[in-house]
Amino acid sequence: MSAFHKDDGSRRATVWIGNRFHIDIRRNPPPPMSSAQLVIRVYPITDGEIWDDPYDVFVVDEARIIELEQEMKE
Repeated sequence: MSAFHKDDGSRRATVWIGNRFHIDIRRNPPPPMSSAQLVIRVYPITDGEIWDDPYDVFVVDEARIIELEQEMKE
């Protein structure tokens, strides 16, 4: 499931992996003079409660993906 959030201009998807992990996937809009980023936050669930802070955060810079795509075409 994906949703657009007008409050911050991001697109988000939430994935639940059983009763163990809550995954927040967000494509942030690019700020001026920068590129968009895909941010994945992994929240464990302990005793039915989602952690307040993520266990790990992964960030993918879209500009780097575009560079790699261009290199592959050459």
